[in-house]
Amino acid sequence: MSLKLIDNDNKSKETSMDEMLRILEERHPHPVSVIEMASIVNVPVEKVKIFFRFLAKYSFIEYDEQRETAVIHADFLSLEEE
Repeated sequence: MSLKLIDNDNKSKETSMDEMLRILEERHPHPVSVIEMASIVNVPVEKVKIFFRFLAKYSFIEYDEQRETAVIHADFLSLEEE
């Protein structure tokens, strides 16, 4: 699953959301902290929290608000293979 933006040169480039999904997939089944994710993709912590809450709302990830960590659901990983 990929969300692409087209720049002025008509070339695709990876968005921060794509990068966060890729990291969650690569780290599965281990959790990724909000702070770690924010530093890797160079996005403010609050934006990562919003994105994680969105993904959790639709059951793509398990988001622990107390620990501020996320783990992608195995069911979501299988969508790429279909």
